[in-house]
Amino acid sequence: MRKSIFLVFTLSLLLPLSINAQQAQIRKLTLGDVIQLAQENSLQALLAKHRFRSSYWQYRSYQANYLPSVSLQTDIVDLQRAITKSLVYEGGQWVEKYAPTNRLNSSISLEASQNIPLTGGRIFVASELGRLDLLNDDPATLMSTPVSIGLSQPLFGFNQFKWQKKIEPMRYEEAKKQYLSSMEDVNQRAVSYFFDLALEQMNVKTSEFNVANNDTLYQIAKGRFELGMIDQGDLMQMELNVLTSTDDLVKDKLNLEVRKSNLRTFLGFNDNINLELVTSLDVPVLTVDVGEALQRARENNPEMISMERSILEAEQNLAKTKASSRFNANMMASYGLTQRASDLQNVYKDPQQSQRLNIGVTVPILDWGMRKGQVKMARSSLDVTLVNVQQQKIDFEQQVYLDIMQFNMQDDQLLLAAKTDTISRTRYDITKQKFMIGKVDVLKLNDALAQKDRAIANYMSALRTYWSSFYNVRKTTLWDFEKKQPLEQNYEDLIR
Repeated sequence: MRKSIFLVFTLSLLLPLSINAQQAQIRKLTLGDVIQLAQENSLQALLAKHRFRSSYWQYRSYQANYLPSVSLQTDIVDLQRAITKSLVYEGGQWVEKYAPTNRLNSSISLEASQNIPLTGGRIFVASELGRLDLLNDDPATLMSTPVSIGLSQPLFGFNQFKWQKKIEPMRYEEAKKQYLSSMEDVNQRAVSYFFDLALEQMNVKTSEFNVANNDTLYQIAKGRFELGMIDQGDLMQMELNVLTSTDDLVKDKLNLEVRKSNLRTFLGFNDNINLELVTSLDVPVLTVDVGEALQRARENNPEMISMERSILEAEQNLAKTKASSRFNANMMASYGLTQRASDLQNVYKDPQQSQRLNIGVTVPILDWGMRKGQVKMARSSLDVTLVNVQQQKIDFEQQVYLDIMQFNMQDDQLLLAAKTDTISRTRYDITKQKFMIGKVDVLKLNDALAQKDRAIANYMSALRTYWSSFYNVRKTTLWDFEKKQPLEQNYEDLIR
């Protein structure tokens, strides 16, 4: 009676799941399919793409600093009504007086400029036209600067272009490598979701087999109990096996739906897609040379580029601090033509020459050791960075060595798991046959069943570890050892 109630309750839980599975569209996927769909549709892959785009536009902005720029500036209305200090002509001389000011200014200028990376200066060409109305019945005055050429140049200052030319291309190369590394993270996550579901699929099949098998053995056990060949304790153990395996089947099917939902969400599928995974037992026969892997990792891994960039940035900070701690000089020189008139027709006639030269010097005299301390701090920061990078490189190479050694062991681990699975299946079949003819007891049968189930799960776990380690090696080295070529990506497609 209790068994009947339990089975009815079990069927009530499984029936909605089976109906939903029948109504949904079945989509069979291999590991390769899941990885490809993850690279195309997963939010993790989309996030990696947007991060690369951000780095790309940052690099484009850096490149734009080395190209000419053109700007238009205008003051449409500049109205001033106030009492201000101004020069007034009285008694044959100019004197300063507070006087009412009523004026309206308008101006427009066009400037083309070009940075000079070699020196850190800037050269420009400009043209300007301005109008002044005094608002006191005097005619408006126009002033034009048809053309002026100028140079702005720091003489002993910090040249940011010099350092940007070293750092920004490295930063962009790091972003490209980081994108490839992020996509290998996507692959590893796809492997994790795939084998989560594949393991539950296998668990359901194993549980279904165990339910049917235990029920058959229970029916045999009841007949043997009636003949007095086994005692009531063994019979109750067989009944308990049926109930336990049925309970396991319910839990496994519930877990199966959870794993399907997780994978569907990861791949961007809706709930109408019922996933069914096809697990291949074939894996690449591959042994990675540790020396080659270390060399590929040094060349390609974004962490290595990041370490070198951090050293350059510390050196840049030291150079900038040194430049700001000593005397600085800036030069501003310009040459142009200018003219004024009361109308637009004459404001460009016979322009006069206009020159300007300005050299400013800043000399620190007394700062109580502040600048010296800043230089010491920047130098200390560089030393710390050098030590940290040295340690990071040692740790990185050790981790690469361990990852490669772990991967090279996976073939043996997989073979061992496969042999264990085969032996445990055979042992269970033999033990089952012996139980049916009364040569072994229930305890040995249960032990053989438990070992069989563990061996199946261990083999699936070994497959999972192999593929996870496989893509971890690819992520570390950004090298496809199976095809013997670097991982590649068309970056132009990413920015479209």
